[in-house]
Amino acid sequence: MQYSSFRLPLFRNMCKVAKSTPPPIAIFGIEGRYVSALYSAALQMKQMEQVEKHLQALQKELVKPTIIDFIESSMISAGDKAKLMKDVGEKAGMPPAAINFLFVVAENGRLKLLRRMITLFSTVMVAHRNEALCEVITAKPLDDSTRKTLMEALKKFVKGKNITLTEKVDSSIIGGLIVGIEDKHIDMSISRKVQMYTDLIKQAV
Repeated sequence: MQYSSFRLPLFRNMCKVAKSTPPPIAIFGIEGRYVSALYSAALQMKQMEQVEKHLQALQKELVKPTIIDFIESSMISAGDKAKLMKDVGEKAGMPPAAINFLFVVAENGRLKLLRRMITLFSTVMVAHRNEALCEVITAKPLDDSTRKTLMEALKKFVKGKNITLTEKVDSSIIGGLIVGIEDKHIDMSISRKVQMYTDLIKQAV
């Protein structure tokens, strides 16, 4: 019970902030409650970008076997896990909102949901910045003219949102491009057309 004096006021404070400043999109479930509290606390403390950056870095560590064993271990108490998460956050230079979040999640026995919480927080941050994430795959790097034309076309799909474009090169598509934007997937690659015609020929035979 050595953490009670820290945990309870902190958790109530985070929840109180969450009610006054809800996320820009509706989120649900246990993960949604924690992420709502984190979003509101980070917004009030002006730590949004720092929290996002540190949690994304932490997300990469959470898939390591030793970390998974730590999270799933029933031999380590929730209080000890919370203290360790707090220490890790402080040593990593995380902002207070992120440290408090990790402490509360661990103390309440919710570390198994942490990866999903971080993913959900990233989704909330995309909405917070009014962004539309777009990935384009081409057989060779885009030139400036093609990129400009593509961006103008993509703007028609996202209704005023800011486009964050990620470009990837995959020579196996032969030519054309594959575009993923929000929940849309558009395959205009030559390899796709070749496969389509190959399937048609097989059916005819």
